[in-house]
Amino acid sequence: MKTIIESLEKFVLTTDKDKSSHWKYHLKEKNYRDIFKNMGFGNYSKKNNFKSPFHNIFQKIIFGTKVFKTSEFLAYKEIYDSMDRQIDVDTVRHIFTFKMLKNFIFPNKIVVIGDGKANFVLGAIKLFDRSQIYSINLAETLINDYLIINKSGLIKDSDIQVIKSLDDKILSEKKLILIPSNLKNVLLNSNVELFVNIASFQEMNNEEINNYFDIIKNNKSLLYSCNREKKILQGGENLVFKDYPWGNGKKIFFENCGWHQRFYIFKPPFIKKYDGNIMHCLIDYSK
Repeated sequence: MKTIIESLEKFVLTTDKDKSSHWKYHLKEKNYRDIFKNMGFGNYSKKNNFKSPFHNIFQKIIFGTKVFKTSEFLAYKEIYDSMDRQIDVDTVRHIFTFKMLKNFIFPNKIVVIGDGKANFVLGAIKLFDRSQIYSINLAETLINDYLIINKSGLIKDSDIQVIKSLDDKILSEKKLILIPSNLKNVLLNSNVELFVNIASFQEMNNEEINNYFDIIKNNKSLLYSCNREKKILQGGENLVFKDYPWGNGKKIFFENCGWHQRFYIFKPPFIKKYDGNIMHCLIDYSK
C-alpha cells in the first residue's frame, strides 16, 4: 500500500495543471486520504441502521425495483457488503451503466476517465473480470480511489501498476493500471476498446476534454459519456455536451440519460432533480 501511495503522491503538484476551477476549489487543502470525505467526486458512507432503509426506499422510488434483482446489482452488493459500505445513488447509476455496456461489448481493455470513490473500478473488476482496467485521474483522486480498492480486497497490490513516466511500458499481466492525468498520453496507440466518462468531462476545462478525445480517437475506441447537458464551473468555464469534439464517430445512441436525472437527500423535498439535464451517448470511433 505504502509504495503505491508514495508513487501517486509525487504527482499531486504535477497534475495541478490539469485541474479546472472546479477541482482547484474542491481539492484545495483537503485530506485526500480520507475516503469518507466528499471532495466533489462522490460519496462513501458506511451502512447505518437508521439511514440504510431510507436509502433503499428512495432508490426504489427513483429507479424502480427491477434493477435490484439484476446480476449487476448483486455483484455490487457482494462487494459493498464486504466493506460495510452503503449502496447509494452513485452506485445504482453505475449498475445501470454496466448493465447497458454489457449489451454492446466485453472489452479486453477498458479505461475510466475520472472515476470517483472507485465506483466504476470496483464494478469493472467484478463484472468485466477478463478486462485490463485503466483508471486516469488527478493524483489526489487516484489515491482516494486506491485506498477504497485496497479496502475492498478485490485485488492485490501486486496486480496494480502505477504509471510514473510516459516511457513506462504497460504490463499486460497487471489487472489495474493507475495513470496520473498528466501522463494520459501513455495510452496513445494502446488498442483500448472502451473509454468511459461519467459526470467527469463536465468538471474539466475544454482543453483537457479535447486531449482525452484525441486519445480516444487515436485508439479507434468506443466511448461511453454521461454528463450534464450544460454546466458553468466556478471559474466561468462553459461546458456544453453537444459541443464536445465528437468528430465523425458513429453515434450508437445520443440521448437523455434515464437513470441520471434525480437523486435524494435526507430532508424535504427528499427527491430532487440534478441542476440541469444529463445526457449520455455511446460513440464508435473504430470505423
